[in-house]
Amino acid sequence: MGSEGSGISGPFSASPGPSLLLKEGAWFIADAHYAHYHSELYDFLSSLSDGDLPPQMILMGDVFDLLFGYAPNSIEPNRKMVDLLKRMSFHTEIVYLEGNHDFGLKRVFGDSIRVVERSRQPLVARCGETRIALHHGDILQGRGYEIYTAWIRNPVVDTTLNLIDTATKGAIIGWLERYNRKKRPCYPIENFEELVKKRLEIVKKECLFDIWIEGHFHQNVHFGFGDVEYINLPAYACSRSHIMLKRTKKGLEFVEIKDRDEL
Repeated sequence: MGSEGSGISGPFSASPGPSLLLKEGAWFIADAHYAHYHSELYDFLSSLSDGDLPPQMILMGDVFDLLFGYAPNSIEPNRKMVDLLKRMSFHTEIVYLEGNHDFGLKRVFGDSIRVVERSRQPLVARCGETRIALHHGDILQGRGYEIYTAWIRNPVVDTTLNLIDTATKGAIIGWLERYNRKKRPCYPIENFEELVKKRLEIVKKECLFDIWIEGHFHQNVHFGFGDVEYINLPAYACSRSHIMLKRTKKGLEFVEIKDRDEL
């Protein structure tokens, strides 16, 4: 339930290019799957003072477990977290890459937060001379997935499902919530490094970058493949941690920070 377009002809439906300057101290937060039954990220962020906030916060998708901009019944249960992020945007730059659990977000956040739809990912950023490609991660999963993810963002489908959901007093959103609550998202993926290597061989043909950062897979790993680095972010829902960007004499470092370490 959303309505931004999504191509199905390849990994990217828009030509990527540098469009963000990353700041030292930036936080990367992915896959928190916030909901009333997963409030850990809200608990952490709401405990911070304005002075504790980083200069920049990159939300890498699936920060919410169910948040669809064109589904009112998905917005109200998340209102507390939405309002918190809007308030934080007065004190830190927030960039939100949509995931597969949260999209159509321009209707939710308006101009307070920069929203990057799936069709506009990867967002290629710079930090100094280093090019860093940012993507939620749900690409190269087969034509069936591409058709599905385009279908759920189709305006006609959105309108129909939302009418049914409203008429049934949230039956569709309720079913999705029960389905998600049964998931066990924290597990290692077998042969993940080899999977990453094959995926990077494809995306490198379409996008120029030195570092590729994504979430989605919940693996919390860092690989080097020749002159390209790969980072799969920790899923906040699993680790209660985020990544912070640091610049050192040796170059860029991406440091995992447990939420309790910030307090």
